[in-house]
Amino acid sequence: MRNTIIRVWNGEAKYARWILYIPLAFFSYLYQIALIVRELMYKSGAIAIEKAVIPVISVGNISLGGTGKTPVVERLSQKLKEEGLNPGIITRGYKRKKKGTFVVDIQKDTAETAGDEAFMLAKKTNIPVIVGKNRLEAIETGVRSFHIDIAILDDGFQVKNLEKDVDLLILNGKETPENHELFPLGPYREPFMRIRDCDAILINKGGSGKGVIPFAGNIPKFKVSYKPVHVYNLTKKLIAPYTYLKGARVAAFSGLGDNRSFFKLLKDIGADVVHEISFPDHHRYTARDIKKCVSFNDVDFIITTEKDAVKITHMDIPENLFYLSIEVAIENEEKLIGLLLKKIGIAPRRLISKGIDSQQGGFRGSKIIQ
Repeated sequence: MRNTIIRVWNGEAKYARWILYIPLAFFSYLYQIALIVRELMYKSGAIAIEKAVIPVISVGNISLGGTGKTPVVERLSQKLKEEGLNPGIITRGYKRKKKGTFVVDIQKDTAETAGDEAFMLAKKTNIPVIVGKNRLEAIETGVRSFHIDIAILDDGFQVKNLEKDVDLLILNGKETPENHELFPLGPYREPFMRIRDCDAILINKGGSGKGVIPFAGNIPKFKVSYKPVHVYNLTKKLIAPYTYLKGARVAAFSGLGDNRSFFKLLKDIGADVVHEISFPDHHRYTARDIKKCVSFNDVDFIITTEKDAVKITHMDIPENLFYLSIEVAIENEEKLIGLLLKKIGIAPRRLISKGIDSQQGGFRGSKIIQ
């Protein structure tokens, strides 16, 4: 059923869309009413909007499924750290078992207790990752425990009860005006016109963004791509260039919001993807799942993602299983970082080093990093 609905969203299952249209449209209508009621409650003050003691940058999306938020959060946190800030990553830790608000400890926590994305970010960035359903409480925990001075909110576009200084929205560059229906009739978590509420749009998936431009007006837009870095062998703990996969026959498995993008990336770097095994986003792997993924005798390697790898390290895995590490590349990255710092009233280091005061060049505020 889930796959059928996704095909309906993509315009592929026209007969199913005709059959399912009335029930899907009915629930989509109810969902829209709920969104309107929520918006009115915030605007009337019935639900309070709280403010953190430090600036908040949100990275989010407007549709269901994978839009590549996590690598963007990772990249931005590292770039802001290079600017002299002390960032903290705030996330709800989707599907985590551990309750409450806590800082991810890679020595004690696991992908299962903290959530796969939260654990992976903590392991990769060496930046505090604070998990909690209450985002304000998580930020305050980061301030107390690590003296963070800027919070990066993972998946924060739908967060309404916390004031955000910057809203970054990641959109699929292949979006078209024909598929902008609200869930469950379409893939959207909110009305598509809400893109006008963001401060900058990051366009990914290799598309031109033509379906976005007519709706986005003069909002700054930046293209995003995802590049392979290396492959890592989980049993031998060895790193090899990603070109190691060129010409190799591989079986690939992943549990992402968009598994097809991972399989395509493998093909783009020259791997012969013989088998593709897809799991739902944030899937918790069982021994049976892994047995299925490694059962092929006609491949050289078995490849998965880094996000999936953190969930299977404790399991019985073969020596030819690798994960592909990727990084995000943002066109005009310095301009984007400058935009973020301008929004929160901080001059970039490169301007400070040239003796340019933060009051010049349109920067709001007077805080300068020493």
